[in-house]
Amino acid sequence: IVTETLETANHPDWQMYAMGMTWRLNKAYDRSRYIGRGPAENYSDRKDNAFIGIYDIPVNRQYWDGYVRPQESGNHTDILWWRMEGDAQHADLYFEATGPMEVSALPYEISDLDDGPRKDAHQSHSGDLVARDYTVLQLRAFQMGIGCVNSWGAWPQKQYIPTYGNHTFTYIVRAAK
Repeated sequence: IVTETLETANHPDWQMYAMGMTWRLNKAYDRSRYIGRGPAENYSDRKDNAFIGIYDIPVNRQYWDGYVRPQESGNHTDILWWRMEGDAQHADLYFEATGPMEVSALPYEISDLDDGPRKDAHQSHSGDLVARDYTVLQLRAFQMGIGCVNSWGAWPQKQYIPTYGNHTFTYIVRAAK
């Protein structure tokens, strides 16, 4: 059992992007199987076209390369359980939260997908991405919606911005074959 507890100071005007943990797994963990929304990426404010089901997706297919520039990609919401499938030398890893969670499994770090606040200083393209020699698994209690209600760059509606405050995220990890 893994429990992450976040205790915050009182800053009512602050916002949170996400709460969760990053796992860096051997590249042998190259396939995800899960119950949740899919198969396409989806977010708290963009999930009506993603239905709850059992999905089986290779890690290298979870980043949508149709984006001109690298950006947040591959998230899945309302996850009940997530399994990272290994090879003969690596037991599968099974993750189950105490409530619905958000998960992504990509061959990229978050920093690979964001050129920073000054896009004029350097601008990469999705075709420039180089897969890491490992799998980056993001397990999150929640994540901010992606917004874009009226134009790219618009903030999410208020109900899709997590409240800044104390939070706890608990999930179970076990090896499975």
